[in-house]
Amino acid sequence: MEIVAGIDALNTPGLFAAAKRRIILHAAVYGAFAKSKAHRNGLKTAIRKPEFKRLDIITIDPEHGSKWTFSFLKALRFGISIQGITDEIASSHQFLTKLAAQHPDKIHLHPARRLPCLPIIVADNTIVFGQYAHAGEHAPHGFWGKINTDVEKLMEWTQTGKAPTNATNKEIASFRLINECVRAMNTTLTPRTRCTP
Repeated sequence: MEIVAGIDALNTPGLFAAAKRRIILHAAVYGAFAKSKAHRNGLKTAIRKPEFKRLDIITIDPEHGSKWTFSFLKALRFGISIQGITDEIASSHQFLTKLAAQHPDKIHLHPARRLPCLPIIVADNTIVFGQYAHAGEHAPHGFWGKINTDVEKLMEWTQTGKAPTNATNKEIASFRLINECVRAMNTTLTPRTRCTP
């Protein structure tokens, strides 16, 4: 496991570009990705690979807010005006819907219906995670962890919702992150579009 100060140290655009099978983004708002050519190019590089299966994005939908949305966004972007928050949600939504329209067979948007607990990025067998805080320095500038693990195995465990009794502590901790993503995706999916881990 690796812990760094600031997500830039993990080169997420490169992580995206290197993905061969699957990416999951659980970060609520993606305005920073919309503004970053490197992030956009990294995602497009992955999506265009014939062997790449799917990009799942859990996001706040500006048209279907929840009771927790406003207070969560005030923490996510502490110190930013209401108009600034509204603009960032709109920018994120526009970016994601345009990207999904370009690749409808590979990109699946999931409106966030549960309060997000932490930002998570999954690219093949790599999991990146941070933390939200009511702080003037926003999440990208906080501590970020990166682990490599058997994500496909952890996805299989989500069928029962718990790790097996012989799982290691590292596997259980990793599973919590994957389970968080899958639960966020499945809360709004119909049987026809349900994510098959």
